[in-house]
Amino acid sequence: MTVLTGTAPVGPTTGARVRPAVTALIVLTGVFLSSLDLFIVNIAFPSISATYHGESLSSLSWVLSAYTIVFAAALVPAGRWADRAGRKRAFLLGLGIFTAASALCALAPSLGVLVAARVVQAVGGALMLPTSLGLLLPAFGPARKGAAIGLWSAVGGAAAAFGPPIGGLLVQASWRWVFLVNLPFSVVALVFGTRLLHEVRDPAARRADLVGAALLSVSVASLVAGIVQGHDWGWTSGRILGIFAVALVSAVGLVVRSRRHPSPVIEPAVIRHRAVALADVSSLAFFSGFGALVLGGVLFLTGVWHESVLRAGFMLAPGPLMAGLTAFPGGVLGARFGHRAVGGVGSLLFAAGACSGSPTSARRPTGRARTCPAVC
Repeated sequence: MTVLTGTAPVGPTTGARVRPAVTALIVLTGVFLSSLDLFIVNIAFPSISATYHGESLSSLSWVLSAYTIVFAAALVPAGRWADRAGRKRAFLLGLGIFTAASALCALAPSLGVLVAARVVQAVGGALMLPTSLGLLLPAFGPARKGAAIGLWSAVGGAAAAFGPPIGGLLVQASWRWVFLVNLPFSVVALVFGTRLLHEVRDPAARRADLVGAALLSVSVASLVAGIVQGHDWGWTSGRILGIFAVALVSAVGLVVRSRRHPSPVIEPAVIRHRAVALADVSSLAFFSGFGALVLGGVLFLTGVWHESVLRAGFMLAPGPLMAGLTAFPGGVLGARFGHRAVGGVGSLLFAAGACSGSPTSARRPTGRARTCPAVC
């Protein structure tokens, strides 16, 4: 999604300049909530499993997987549509969908309703995330682009950090509160966003390639679904092989379509750019491992060490919290010294932290000096 260009504000805010801090407060509320739901539900998973105790673990896993699959599949098409239709419109639509779906999740009488509501919630989150950055960067301007990106990243890190402890606290009352907590903040952001946000469009955006968007969504959804269900269905089973075949065929179709369409959903020139390609691959590797780390940490702490959900949440929080605290300074430093240098140093520090755990870290520590080097 092109985020540095846009038309003049339209609607009731025309002629009035909104401070970047106001725009940031509104759109980053949406970023925080959509990112929070990637992590807060992980810590509530044992409690959700206890409520629907008659369901299999593979069925229960769709409470987490459905959100991840749909969110990933809809992210790029949502961003492309927002460039043309208006980023403010897309952001507020996504926030409204997310709010309504959160309420439905909290009231879900059955596992099937909960999973369906999570699908709808993911659509809202996918509309919010790219448009939030597309609204934030024009508000800050090119001179403060690094600071804006750092702030945006910091909020995502804060959501990852606060998700487990907030979830642990809310689960003490009921797991349904992990969804209800979204409602007051979403409603306030909707009210102020409708009145204060400027509309931003990309004047160069053309009608999106709907076929390409469909191929992208099918490819991503099939790939993630195959990875999620591979263990339960068997990696060599016909269903899994068929799902991966669908992912491969749709990906090839997307490549062919992108080369021929005048306005492809993914620009081939961007993918061929070495720096962008390397950044995409490294981001994919990092966040794949990070997502597995958080969920694996929850299951390990509650299932193997038999920690309470609340204590497990606080044990998981320090790593993401530090990531959130350093994301904004990292963006500023990257703009000054180069993102390659700052990113390289950060990667080395992260790797050093991951290797600092003792070989016996899988055993439950005794006494007060409990640590969690392999998880935190």
